[in-house]
Amino acid sequence: MNKKAERILRKYKNKRAGIFIDDANMFHSQRRVGWFIDWRKFKKFLEENFKVQFIRYYRGVYSKNEKIPKKIRENHQRYGQILKRIGFEIVIRSLKKIYIDKRKTKFLYKCDFDAEIGFDIATYLKKINLIILVSGDSDFASLSDKLREKRKNFLIVCFRFNAPWEFYRLSHIFFEELEEVRLDKNKKTPLAG
Repeated sequence: MNKKAERILRKYKNKRAGIFIDDANMFHSQRRVGWFIDWRKFKKFLEENFKVQFIRYYRGVYSKNEKIPKKIRENHQRYGQILKRIGFEIVIRSLKKIYIDKRKTKFLYKCDFDAEIGFDIATYLKKINLIILVSGDSDFASLSDKLREKRKNFLIVCFRFNAPWEFYRLSHIFFEELEEVRLDKNKKTPLAG
């Protein structure tokens, strides 16, 4: 861990923290960097540095009617079960199929939780004095000023490679600085645990 990350951790040491994890952003980021976050290790890291009140994990799931291969559905469900066993509160919403061609043959799955995460942060403000947002979405940058008005601390945790420039002026820690939360090199996917 570098000195900047250590300084930030000292600044927020033992604060009552609520953690909000944007799965869609983390899923795509991990695939791009070529390694995965070990969520068990990340939870341990959080608990060693803060008084964690809760960890909310916002996750899109396939609807029951969605025709996808059985193995993919099983792995997706298993991943959710692992997160629950770790102790995360899972907030789910059905993935939407977004067609990207006129003939409707190519599509992407999308699930956007920005509004819900913002609403939940406002809801939980009385219980916490540190909001830790795990996302690289620049839409959240404006939260910092609002939280400062409420005398709340705000920390972003994201990947450096896709961090928006706005995050550089906020308290932030990059996953690249946290070697201790990377998935064991012997495990090929986050489902291997």
